[in-house]
Amino acid sequence: MARNTLLATAAALAVLTAVPLVQAGAAPRAEVFFDDFSGTELDRSKWTVEVTGENFGTVNQEQQAYVDSPETIYVEKDPSTGAENGALALHPRYKPGTQAPDGQTYDFVSGRVKTQDKVEFTYGSYSARLKLPENATASGLWPAWWSLGANIDNGKPWPDCGEIDVMEHVGEPWTSSALHGPEYHGDTPFTKRQEFAGKDPADWHVYRADWTPDGIAFFVDDTETYRVTKDEIQSKGWTWAYDDPQFLILNFALGGAYPNGVNGVTEPYFGLPQSTVDRVATGEVRYLIDWVRVEQP
Repeated sequence: MARNTLLATAAALAVLTAVPLVQAGAAPRAEVFFDDFSGTELDRSKWTVEVTGENFGTVNQEQQAYVDSPETIYVEKDPSTGAENGALALHPRYKPGTQAPDGQTYDFVSGRVKTQDKVEFTYGSYSARLKLPENATASGLWPAWWSLGANIDNGKPWPDCGEIDVMEHVGEPWTSSALHGPEYHGDTPFTKRQEFAGKDPADWHVYRADWTPDGIAFFVDDTETYRVTKDEIQSKGWTWAYDDPQFLILNFALGGAYPNGVNGVTEPYFGLPQSTVDRVATGEVRYLIDWVRVEQP
């Protein structure tokens, strides 16, 4: 599928960060970034692969190491997946004793990709068509679709940089969206679950965030599920951390603080029960991304 995309050039970043977003519905949106994973492998002009112990450290008590490997990050071309033109697969593997570049050892490896320094934008509508792993029933699996402040490495470390979680899933029959900022992070009050009444959470769904100077709204299949306004945050005396560029992230974590907070599991791994370990060990657990899109007026 041919698309006009903004790639990793200074001009592209200038366009993405300079265009303000007006209120949703006030003007037609133009597509400024699109990837439908129609090639034979990840397009590294758009995405950077995170590697635990090299350019990334373990966070949230997660149990996996992120690695740059065709075993964990690849393009799936099988049309039976239901993807429109190929899908990015993030595929965790059970590999006890895996040593990361920093010498730490892990029993699982997985994939995480980002657009930092390649595609960054201020305000806009960004969406992805996703398929959750294991019929959305494997407790402790933690696939996510989100964005992070691009100034995280330039004077505003997390959470001051601002984090927008469009979709997180921990193996329950729901997903969630959230905001994390300087005074509200971790167990943030700005979070809401998306239920799937009459729908199968394991089917393909489009998860979207509409980000304006005045607030952020979240959608599943074009139905609004949650909205947080700038006034709502500032009325608490807290910081609105969402007026600077953000970059996109797709990742598949295993276990960790969020799953543990839901399932209470501590053994055999923090947030990850044996039943899910067994599923990962079969080699069949994976998270599929059909396409990713960013639009601005």
